[in-house]
Amino acid sequence: MLVKGFIRIIEVVIFSFILFVLLMPTFFHYSDINDWSKANSLLLCNDLLYSIERNGTFNDVLITDPFTDGNNLMEEHEKDIGLLHNITEKVFPVFVDFEYEIKNVAPYNISIGCNCTENEKEWLEEKILTPNYPTVEFDILRVSLNNLSSTCDLFIIFGDENLSLYKSNITSLLKNGKGFVLIRNFSSEPDSFTKELFGINYSPAPGPFPEEDLTFTNLSNKRTAGIAKRFINNLIRINTTGGTGKLHLKNQTYDVNISGNFVNITNCSKTISEGETCTISGVANITLYQIDPLSKDWIDIKIASYNTNKRDYIFRDNFPKTVEKNNYTILSSGTNSGANARVLKNYSNSYENEPRVFWIYDYDKNKDDLNLLLKTGIIWASGEHYFIFNKKIPEKRDYCMHFYSGLRGNNIPFIVKLYFFGY
Repeated sequence: MLVKGFIRIIEVVIFSFILFVLLMPTFFHYSDINDWSKANSLLLCNDLLYSIERNGTFNDVLITDPFTDGNNLMEEHEKDIGLLHNITEKVFPVFVDFEYEIKNVAPYNISIGCNCTENEKEWLEEKILTPNYPTVEFDILRVSLNNLSSTCDLFIIFGDENLSLYKSNITSLLKNGKGFVLIRNFSSEPDSFTKELFGINYSPAPGPFPEEDLTFTNLSNKRTAGIAKRFINNLIRINTTGGTGKLHLKNQTYDVNISGNFVNITNCSKTISEGETCTISGVANITLYQIDPLSKDWIDIKIASYNTNKRDYIFRDNFPKTVEKNNYTILSSGTNSGANARVLKNYSNSYENEPRVFWIYDYDKNKDDLNLLLKTGIIWASGEHYFIFNKKIPEKRDYCMHFYSGLRGNNIPFIVKLYFFGY
């Protein structure tokens, strides 16, 4: 009996040992070292983006400040980018590489293909494509619609082109996130692709057309509000060679005079220096952003409505009433549209690469406020999407993402993705 009992004890011990060995993997989980590295990098990634928000780092990195003493702006931009690289490099382990993707902030440089005449190109360069901060450089070249370059961020089209003839080429570029801007009046029914692309509801109307007030359409609409916010934060450059210049708002022209570090604008409520605002009653608030620090050959200003809502600016022009207002309209007079803006989600699988298109009627190009609206539409249609370091991001990578409320109080929200890889 003792022998049998002892044997049973041995059997129980052996069985328990076998059971323990079989079940041990379920009690103890051994993670791959790469999983721990990835988890740690993800924590560092999120902490870094929150720290950047608290410290306002992107206010300095994503906006290159205008020069005050003749410094090279590209050098300043490269220093800003270098600062971000150094901050990020100190956070991640040495074996982890990284890249930033930005959405809803314009890049330092925008490349433009223009289907236009040489005179139209020169007008764009002189009156529209002036430094704006964050976009400082606009590279523009003339192109034909049957040979559009994929290296451009967007394309500007002047005149009565039949875009249906180039639908295949334009569609392929839209799928790559490229934007299109159309400057055109409609005196007859446009082709079907033009109507589809820019949301044109043509409605024939006899001219001539008198001066009309035009306003931003439905400022509670996200797209209209976004463009209006950009409008009041973007810059008008006024030529002041010899210390004097002209400002054209609505249907009025105002003299501009520089005296030292001060600017006087006819009918404005006071003389202003950089950062100060004056009001032309019933017209606009004007803020002096910068005086040319070298030769005072130009000034940069911002304009906004004189009303409580700064975005509620009123334009005035001889406006052709041949396009009906619709869901894409951002500028209108009564039931007629003067500008449409669309985000073409069906051409892209990701929010970051959704192409944008902008149409504006062929307005009086002497008017600085309407020129500013075109400038705003061009920058918006560029996609406002880029990678800071232009590194090749491998398929095996991870990222964290953060939403920011705006840069330097402009209240234009943007998104940052911080990719990390190589762990």
